[in-house]
Amino acid sequence: MKKRWMTVFCVVLFTMLIMTAADTKAAAKKGAWDTGKKEVQAKGAFTYYIHPSKNGKEAWIYKIKIKSKKSRTLSIPKTIQGKKVTRLGRPELGSEEDDEAYATLFDTYVEPWNNWDGKGIPFVSSLKSIQIPDTVKVIDQAAFSGLNSVTTIKLPKKVKKIEEYTFYGCSKLKTVILPEQMESFENSSLWGCPSLRDIRLSKKNKKFEVRGNCLIRKKNRDLVFAVTAGREFKVPDGVKRITSYAFGSSMSPAIHIPASVIKMEKAAFSMDPWGDNMNIKDVVVSENNLVFGRDGQCIYKKSDNSLAVAIADEKRELRISELVTKLTPDISLVNCDIFRNGFLEKVVYPSGLKYVTAPGFDVLRARNVYFTGSVPPEVSDPNEEGLEKLPNYCHVYVPEAYEEAYKEWYRKTVPYCEIHGWHTYNPETGI
Repeated sequence: MKKRWMTVFCVVLFTMLIMTAADTKAAAKKGAWDTGKKEVQAKGAFTYYIHPSKNGKEAWIYKIKIKSKKSRTLSIPKTIQGKKVTRLGRPELGSEEDDEAYATLFDTYVEPWNNWDGKGIPFVSSLKSIQIPDTVKVIDQAAFSGLNSVTTIKLPKKVKKIEEYTFYGCSKLKTVILPEQMESFENSSLWGCPSLRDIRLSKKNKKFEVRGNCLIRKKNRDLVFAVTAGREFKVPDGVKRITSYAFGSSMSPAIHIPASVIKMEKAAFSMDPWGDNMNIKDVVVSENNLVFGRDGQCIYKKSDNSLAVAIADEKRELRISELVTKLTPDISLVNCDIFRNGFLEKVVYPSGLKYVTAPGFDVLRARNVYFTGSVPPEVSDPNEEGLEKLPNYCHVYVPEAYEEAYKEWYRKTVPYCEIHGWHTYNPETGI
């Protein structure tokens, strides 16, 4: 009888544990929070605003207000009004004043596309350290953006997603310790962190590893984010792909690509979609790399001779290698921020350029464009955007002997394209 009673007790206990775990998991799901209900608790210099979970067991801190500029340390509590704190941030996009801004945990707003990270906000910029409890499982986008005096942040091990712009503009952040159970990472989370020198992750993580201060996705050996320092930075051997904006916060002037890399995504060396990283002056590829080669100011793909990386000189001029025969939109531009600072001064296209996929020319837009071939390249436009098919709103220089061929090329390709200046030159006298 006693044995039977013990069996029943164990079954009941096990069922209760399952139900408790299910309640906790459910609270993390969309719709599990009572967003219509708001609770407030003041603790010291900080006031916490929360939404309770519908089961009443968890708390989502969606806003923190700071009362004093003398506050230097924020230690977020594990519980508020008896509820376990499991979520931080304000995921909604926009505000009443601006529907294109991200809201932070500290009731400020950031606009990465306008280079505004919320820095300088009274009291928020006074914080020098922040402790996040290990109860937290979700941190929403841009939650800690603009904490421009914090130097070290350790994330709770149960956080699975690092959302976009999480630490955007934390200009003094030196060390970030990523969650042990992290499953996804947005590299925009660490954009605008020029002081970052150390990125750490537990070896127990199943999806990512940190090697050579690079966050690498284990499955495909993708370089997701690089923390660089010194005059030169070497990407670790074994990395196969460099993802877009992986070097967004790089401070090293020269980046070395190993023989193992087989793909470099568009804008791999850019700061963000709205600007290039002007700290990077050169990209060097290993002579043993079988996929990419370097010639002059260009890194090209050997299989089809397409341009992969274009490196402008200090005069903002670029001469495309004669080995390049193909131009696509998937180009990384180095040492010239044409997004924020206008055009390249000069681009010279090789005589052997045969194929261009629009908007390939627009990626390298310049004030002065020189064509050197006797036959204009073939242009395709999969998106049928038209205006970006050929260089426009610039001075175009073509070989004198082939002027009519190029004019006909322009008339057929973009008849409404406006050219500010049309010039011919004698190739024998040089450019």
